[in-house]
Amino acid sequence: MNIEKLFIKKVTVDDDFNYKALYNDSRGAVFKDEYKALIREAISKKIITVEKFIIAENIQDELYKISDTKGFEYTLIECLKNYHNESDYLIAPLIFLLKKLDPDFTLSDNEGKLKISSNLIEVELCPRIDGKNAEPRIFFPKEKISISSTNDDVENLGDILAVKGVKVYILGTDDRSNVIYAYKVNRDDRYFEIAEVYKDNVRMELFDKIRKYEI
Repeated sequence: MNIEKLFIKKVTVDDDFNYKALYNDSRGAVFKDEYKALIREAISKKIITVEKFIIAENIQDELYKISDTKGFEYTLIECLKNYHNESDYLIAPLIFLLKKLDPDFTLSDNEGKLKISSNLIEVELCPRIDGKNAEPRIFFPKEKISISSTNDDVENLGDILAVKGVKVYILGTDDRSNVIYAYKVNRDDRYFEIAEVYKDNVRMELFDKIRKYEI
């Protein structure tokens, strides 16, 4: 599966690209400032590069239709949420992508866990792809493709970016929700070693502060 074949076109990313477009900067996180610094510096040094694609245009009505889903299918929207009161409409682009990959996929409830059944794609919903904290909204295990949302917090984004061998795409819409776009975040091999050491040091500093009652 080449997911980029589904995209309409590639859009030029300016040299002054704002890394905050990759996540929701208003969302809180324990290590928010630290992860922002890591991603900002990696982009400035070209260790991280970003490509932008248009997935669909003139899509507002279809996104409204998806977000207005009722019954059992609504559980897919709920399953893909990052927090319980996240807007249904923010989930619609993710489901649009799934429907574009396989319009005939079905849903099943396996011991309380929602699963997608498809003859065309193998997909996991909100898995921990590093066994710890990295949780994309959608993951294709065969292709090692991670799909996240621009509404994710920066800490989750940072954890996903640190997983080696995984292609990272982040979906969002324009202000009028008329265009779905995807950011592809590429990481140089140097990034993974830097990110792992950086994250370990950040967490160790927090542990030391707690142990010394400094926070």
